[in-house]
Amino acid sequence: MSIKLKCKAVRETFKKENYYIIAFEPITPYPNELKLSKYFNFSCCGEYPYITIGKTYEMVIEELKVDRYGTSYKILSVPSLDEQDFHNLSRDEALEIMMDITSSERIANNILDVYPQFLEIILTDGQDAIDTKLIRGVGAVYLSAYVRNITNKYKYYHIVKKLTEYKIDITDCKNLLAEFKDEDGIKEALKDKPYYVLIEVLSRKFEQVDKMLMEIRPDLEDSEQRCEALMMVVLRLNEESGSTRLGGNILYKYMRDEYEVPTLLPHIKNVAINSDIVYYDDKSKDLSIMSTYLGELKVANFVKENLLNNKKLDIDIEKYRNIGEFSLSDMQMNGLQNFCDSNISIIAGFSGSGKSQSVKGLVQLMEDNKMSYLLLSSTGKASKVLGESCNRRAYTVHKKCYEGDINVDCLVVDEAGMLSLETMCMLINAIINPNIRVVFVGDYAQVSAIGLSKIFEDLIKCNKVPTTTLTEIFRYKSNGSLYVATNIRNGISFFDDKEMCKYNEPNNSFSVCNNYKFIQREEAEIADTLIEEYRNLLKKGVKPKDIMVLTAMNVKELGTYELNNKLQAEFNPPKPNELYLERTVTNGKGKTTILFRKNDVVLNTKNDYRAISYEAYQELEKSDGKLEEEDVCDSFIVNGQLGIVVEILKNGMVVNFDDELIYVSKHKLRNILLGNILSIHKSQGSSVDYTISVIGKSQSRMITRGLLYVETTRCRKAHVDIGDIQTFVDGLEIVDNDLKCTWLKELMEDD
Repeated sequence: MSIKLKCKAVRETFKKENYYIIAFEPITPYPNELKLSKYFNFSCCGEYPYITIGKTYEMVIEELKVDRYGTSYKILSVPSLDEQDFHNLSRDEALEIMMDITSSERIANNILDVYPQFLEIILTDGQDAIDTKLIRGVGAVYLSAYVRNITNKYKYYHIVKKLTEYKIDITDCKNLLAEFKDEDGIKEALKDKPYYVLIEVLSRKFEQVDKMLMEIRPDLEDSEQRCEALMMVVLRLNEESGSTRLGGNILYKYMRDEYEVPTLLPHIKNVAINSDIVYYDDKSKDLSIMSTYLGELKVANFVKENLLNNKKLDIDIEKYRNIGEFSLSDMQMNGLQNFCDSNISIIAGFSGSGKSQSVKGLVQLMEDNKMSYLLLSSTGKASKVLGESCNRRAYTVHKKCYEGDINVDCLVVDEAGMLSLETMCMLINAIINPNIRVVFVGDYAQVSAIGLSKIFEDLIKCNKVPTTTLTEIFRYKSNGSLYVATNIRNGISFFDDKEMCKYNEPNNSFSVCNNYKFIQREEAEIADTLIEEYRNLLKKGVKPKDIMVLTAMNVKELGTYELNNKLQAEFNPPKPNELYLERTVTNGKGKTTILFRKNDVVLNTKNDYRAISYEAYQELEKSDGKLEEEDVCDSFIVNGQLGIVVEILKNGMVVNFDDELIYVSKHKLRNILLGNILSIHKSQGSSVDYTISVIGKSQSRMITRGLLYVETTRCRKAHVDIGDIQTFVDGLEIVDNDLKCTWLKELMEDD
């Protein structure tokens, strides 16, 4: 039941992004059915940026919920806002509105002196119609804040009001306007292609959208656009495994067996042929999301065009055989020759095969021949390792693409096996030199990259790109971790090798040379043994930043969540009255609370292109609420980047990510984890002095040959495995069957 009343907004009790809880005081007389708190007010919960504290409104509300805090309401409409006419505002009326939006009366008047119809201009033409150079005291940052406030308070509200049947909210409006330009465009799109708008543009789930549309648009029940929407659901499920293509028969059977939509099945082929968002290959009968297929096509075209426009370099590579005290093998020299002969080339090799020395030779060659170059890698950890190895500055692909165009003579892309389709396309889009030389460097024995496609593997297997494969493992029998890694790669158990592997009875452990150890422990003893080994390294003077602990899973007792908490409790325990932040993660069937304290190592788990430096955060704090995070974002952090918490604040924390202080607000904690212990997948590309891994029986379904290879090849000095030997040995038998089905190899082979 709806209630109409007049009331005053008195207090904002909660705000997170566009979600608000606002307290209102009713103005008498008010309806008897209104339930007030003991403070003679009521609360409304929802997306209400159009409400200004201190203002009086006529509203229509309905009861939302009743809990221990009392009754809360939802705002259905605000008739007093509906009546506003921005085409005929007087100066006083405009000034009153501008006072709510800007930082002072002086600023409001400065804007209206230059643009008397400022509000109307913003609502019809947008921010680009305003020249800040003409307005005293208003820069681009504050103009963006004022425009957002106007749009939130007025433009978005009217769109939401007119599209109630589609359950459009304030957050949706921004995405809809970006896609369809204006209110009329949105209405037309929702009329003609509601499935596309609600699912592809607004990222809603098919089931939710389908249920709603079957109620308000029953004419779509047997439609091709409904069929297309369901096909996209199945193709997205396929992409979760990293595959980019799916057989038509598999898609048909899945739709038939998993969804009760028999009337849609006859439409599948016609939709596949005619759809703008589904790609269909008539020869193979395979399908793909169109944007994904076009991404792989972009990669194939980039590589083939560069190979076609190949320009050989006349350089005597023998000058670079000796790099420092190291002499390159003939196989490594072949990598330099391929670089000179081809615009695109690959250096592939296992751990310990000399990839780093090959890259050093390339760097020296490029510098001597006055060639501009960039050293890139997929993650922050990998780029740091690359930079340290070459004693040159290295970057992440994301960072250089974020900074702008890439216009150098050469690129060296290390850890290329970790390149996802998204990252590779980002790199191609940033390159503006049509004659650029690119060398992809990687280890194809590692587990497949997380993300779409398997670019590195497909480029090798297509046999079109000149490839140097380094097979000789240096220091095989003098370095325990390399010996173990090589045996793992070949699927060979080394525990019965009496020459290399020594059994230490008192400690129930095995050792190889002086830098590999396997400590056999029961499941319940693994965590305590891990802490003991970690403490032993600290006692030897090893710094925490030089130690990496690895595990196969995030969840359960031996997952990253629980083990990080135990390590934190032991080595960074709480101090009296110390500030901390917390987040909750799902851990198997239960939940785990993660606490963040000063000096904790933390891991960022999502690319954030709108990160805020601490300096920008301080500007935000000084703005008296007029600026929001989106107005001052001036940096970015990438997935997999590690940092140190340097300060805990009331609403967030300051983290040192690679010598840059970044403010992480509470709502961005969902992307942050403790980082002393990483999943083995997340560790790819990393290299530290000491590594410790846990191999428990509870992880047996995760342990494979590829995963074991990764965890034993992260160390520079020594590695320790703790857990169950039989689980380790069984894992050697499980070859990482790369089940990703992709287009790239086939596209590269097409003439």
